[in-house]
Amino acid sequence: MEKNYNIILADEFCSAPVQEQITHLHKKLEEDGSISQGITLKRNAFDLSENNLFFVTLSKNTELKLRDLMGKINSETNKIIIVPTEGENFFDFAIEHNVCNVIHAKRLNEPLLRGVLNDFFDKKLSMDSFFKKDETVFEKSYCLSGDVSMLRLIEHSFADFINKIKSEIKNTFIINCHELVTNAIAYGVLGITAYTRDQTEKAPISYTNIHIPDGKKVEIRLILNNNLYGISVKDFGGLLTTRRILERIRRQSVVAGETIPQGIEDYTGRGLAILSHHGLLIFSLKQGEFTEVTLISRLETAALKKPISILATEL
Repeated sequence: MEKNYNIILADEFCSAPVQEQITHLHKKLEEDGSISQGITLKRNAFDLSENNLFFVTLSKNTELKLRDLMGKINSETNKIIIVPTEGENFFDFAIEHNVCNVIHAKRLNEPLLRGVLNDFFDKKLSMDSFFKKDETVFEKSYCLSGDVSMLRLIEHSFADFINKIKSEIKNTFIINCHELVTNAIAYGVLGITAYTRDQTEKAPISYTNIHIPDGKKVEIRLILNNNLYGISVKDFGGLLTTRRILERIRRQSVVAGETIPQGIEDYTGRGLAILSHHGLLIFSLKQGEFTEVTLISRLETAALKKPISILATEL
């Protein structure tokens, strides 16, 4: 690593419990030697001309100072991760400042922090930093192109991977994978726009068979270890934006003071919102060129609705 990077934990932006949690996790990662060289944790000291990663919490005590910070930082060198702790509404701030990095305190653990720190500054978010090579049970890349049957697409295309998964979670994997793949085909191959999708009740793909030109192929990568599985799906339409992600997930979320989601009658966004509760969702986006969406999920028998966890980089 050629540059030096700073993890910033400051009283004016981050609650004391979250600071202690991250400090504890960082210390354990340092002891294990699993953090890239050149990353330093700083508390209550930062220089905005340096490369900084701020962990922040949204509250009455921090919001005004955070808004002031957002007006000063260079988003290329200074990055923000919001760490909610309870049911606070962070969406308004996130959408206003286009901060599509949210990890609930309950979801933040050593592997997740290690992956974030090893990849985040280089703007190359991927599955690799969240899976250790020597622990990998199965890994394979696939490509969908040419004439493709949509009938049981996931079961037929990824049978070798599915056979490696415990039977009790196969259905959850198939549902999650289907959501990611069909979204990629709808937006990256068929060119369905967000506006069109929002205006219709129909499913984004109602075809039995489709033809995927080689220039619009969909690339899928699957990885498995004894604790996690990862699904990465890349299309070459490049239609998704971080603002769209935030707005759709917010519409399907219940925040402080609400009893039902604002978008309970919306036609879109439900799948993305559900996935954001099933594991870590990672987005790597380049407008007009590609959209890559990755889900990293635990091998759990029950797909319980857990706190949101999303990271994104827009190139």
